[in-house]
Amino acid sequence: MKRKEQFIPGEYYHIYSRTMLNIPEFKEHENAKRLHQAFLLANSTESGKAFNYLRTCKNPSFNKAVEIAWRGDKLVDVVAYVIMLDHYHLLLKELKEKGITDFLQKCNTSIAKYINTKKERKGPLFEKPFKAKHIDSNSYLLHLSLYIHLNPLDFIDNKNWRIGNLKNWNLKKKKLLDYPWSSLKSYLYKDYENWILSGEDIIFNQFKNKASYEKFLKEWSAGNIEEIII
Repeated sequence: MKRKEQFIPGEYYHIYSRTMLNIPEFKEHENAKRLHQAFLLANSTESGKAFNYLRTCKNPSFNKAVEIAWRGDKLVDVVAYVIMLDHYHLLLKELKEKGITDFLQKCNTSIAKYINTKKERKGPLFEKPFKAKHIDSNSYLLHLSLYIHLNPLDFIDNKNWRIGNLKNWNLKKKKLLDYPWSSLKSYLYKDYENWILSGEDIIFNQFKNKASYEKFLKEWSAGNIEEIII
């Protein structure tokens, strides 16, 4: 099936992939962890070797697998991401022709094999095709980053943030930062290292510092976006 959205190197895209029947596979810590690792290992022209090493080595080291993957070239820049209970969101920049398609295929195949093997079943894990939308403005780029980073509030708190009615930001921020399957910590903590991310300066360079980005999240979710000074 030919995709409606055609990916162009140098352009940014919102990627969304949901599990079949909305099964909350990533409510299980180990499943979310494996997908999180796939985001890192799949982003390479040498990812096949990295996955093969993990699959065939008697006592594989994940750091060794990362080292193997990093010998290749990146397929995409991962600018922001979140893994939800039954889907995930990615903000990606296509670096190589077919980079996004190759990256998503490797991620989805890897986690599907893992979960199917563990649960002794067969068949696809995700709905096909994955959803993609071209990011055609800077405003969309910025708001997509906050949408991705606030998304876990849907299940760890409530959905009031979606209508600009978020109360008690400090408590909500703690809940968001306690959730491990998101790029938010890299956006708010100066020295937090996240190997998955690259190209995030397209966001950071529009703010004075990370505190300014936090203000962007806080004010938008409280319905005060007009007060933001970037």
